Amino acid sequence: MVILDIKMLSGFVPDPESLNMLKGALLVDRVEQKEDHVLVYIRELPKDTGINHSLKLIQEHQVENLKPAVVKIYDYYQPSDQSDTEYIHPCVAA
Repeated sequence: MVILDIKMLSGFVPDPESLNMLKGALLVDRVEQKEDHVLVYIRELPKDTGINHSLKLIQEHQVENLKPAVVKIYDYYQPSDQSDTEYIHPCVAA
């Protein structure tokens, strides 16, 4: 199992409809929302093909000097096997 930990940008929250769609997405076991993080539990990552999921965010508050947020992916059983990246608004992986 793999966990995708998405930290929300300051002033943003996940779109409820998008969150529900993610819960029913291919290979997604469950989705949890904890404080300013969305945790996506993925059953497995196929070796030969990728998976493509999306999560829309809603800006609730205007924030000046918005800093990037981190998306981390790691193995549930081996948390040291991990990778991370940052994203900014408009959502672009850094």
